[in-house]
Amino acid sequence: MALSSYVWFSHYGYPHFDKQFPYKRQSPITNKVKTYKDQEDVLLEIDRVFDKFQDSKFSMGRNLYFILPLFCNPKCLYEDWIGETIKEYKMSKNLNIPIARSLNEADSFIVDNFLIIDNELNSIKEYEVEKNGR
Repeated sequence: MALSSYVWFSHYGYPHFDKQFPYKRQSPITNKVKTYKDQEDVLLEIDRVFDKFQDSKFSMGRNLYFILPLFCNPKCLYEDWIGETIKEYKMSKNLNIPIARSLNEADSFIVDNFLIIDNELNSIKEYEVEKNGR
């Protein structure tokens, strides 16, 4: 979930979010104003968003890109491993470096993350086509 959203935010940039805990914002799930007291409240709301939009026709990254800024700072999901994974993905793709000698030898964590990144980049391309009408 964090990796999916980071692909979108790294492509389009992070919005300005200057709220400090506690703060009030409208919940994207209940549509009621809610007080977010701490990071845990935000993460619980993100879990609810994930559950609600899990079967959406759009990618999870796309959904989170548009929904997270409504109630939280999207940077709250970022962890260093995400940036490193995207760097590895770009190096692998741009320099045509395989992630392993064979699929059987490939680390499943890396394979799964590369597939997520690939899926989100394709989703961004689809969004660009929709947005620009091409």
